[in-house]
Parts: sequence; C-alpha cells; structure tokens
Amino acid sequence: MDSCGVAGGHQPPNGGFGGIYVNTTHAKLGDHGSKVLPKFPTGVNWKAGSDYEVTWSIEANHAGGYLYRLAPAGGPLTEEQFNKIPLEFVGLQGFRWGGGPSNGGSELFFAGTYVEDGTLPVGSKWSLNPVPRFDHGAAQKPKCNETATERCTGMIDGSNAQPDLEIVDRIRIPLGLEPGDYVLGWRWDCEESNQIWASCSDVTIVS
Repeated sequence: MDSCGVAGGHQPPNGGFGGIYVNTTHAKLGDHGSKVLPKFPTGVNWKAGSDYEVTWSIEANHAGGYLYRLAPAGGPLTEEQFNKIPLEFVGLQGFRWGGGPSNGGSELFFAGTYVEDGTLPVGSKWSLNPVPRFDHGAAQKPKCNETATERCTGMIDGSNAQPDLEIVDRIRIPLGLEPGDYVLGWRWDCEESNQIWASCSDVTIVS
C-alpha cells in the first residue's frame, strides 16, 4: 500500500486486517507515510562506508524476515526506488531491554540468521526475525541461549509482549553513495500473517 507504511494498515472504515490506530494531530487512519508527513531537517548524519545501529520493536510476533534500505528523499518513495539501495547487515544482532545497561537495562548479542539467495531485490540480505516463538501450553519454552533470562523466552502477540524490548542490528551505508538527504526504509514481511509492516526515517548521508 505504501513503502513507508499506512497508519493502521488500511483505509477507513476499519477493515478485517491491519491494526488499531488512534488519530492524532500528526496523522489519521489511512494516511500514507510517504506522502503526508512534513519535511524537517534530519538531524542525523551518516557517513558513506560506515556502520550504524538501528533498532525496532515488536508487539505481535508474526515471525518472517526484514531488511533495511535507502531511497533519495526527493522521491518517489516507491518499492522500485528503495530496492535500488538495500543495506547490508554487519556484526552481531541483539536484544536490548530498558534502554540497555547505561539506562539500568540489559542486552544480549548473538549471531543473526541472514538470507541472500532468492531475495528481492536480487542480492539483498534479509534478517530472520530473531524473537523466539512461544506457543502457550508448549512443554518447553524456547530460550535465546542456555544462559538467557526468562524474559528472553519469546512471545506470540500483544498479550505477552515485552514493551521495553528492542531488536538491535548494525547496517552498513554503501561506500561511494552520493551525499544528500535520504529516507531509511524498514520492511518486515510476516510469515504467519498476510501483513507487511513498514516504516521510514529521515537521514542525511555525508561523504
């Protein structure tokens, strides 16, 4: 519907898919992220050829995989444009709770699972959603590793979501990318639902 997401995942009135969305002074149900949000200075400068941390949060765990990509902020912010600059995952993947150790929280890093064969765009690297699956009533709760705490046992939906959990990755900005204002696009293709979740952030690439 839109490469930067649609507020609520559908047009009004409420349909049988998408999520609950509460209208605010900034956006309303059905607004397209690539079209309605005003342009502001990004305040974020990323250097071409360098690596940067990105995070996302989850409420309903639908498995699947995700990737990050860039498109020039001048548009159009379409799948065709985003697919021209898929970003590579580098280093370790992680979970972070409560803002991490510097904020009184905690974090755990591990080797992520990535796929490059058969992906779109061709040659792009997708990451497996690393949140473990936890089915109620299962005899054994899956754990991140043998030493992980109980809150790393996984989740299914909002009823047992962990609101302070971030999924942490590092992405590499291509060396030689032309400086300028860009939009960082995040796309999650769910495995257990007919949903694609998307969001966008403004960044400035410097040489």
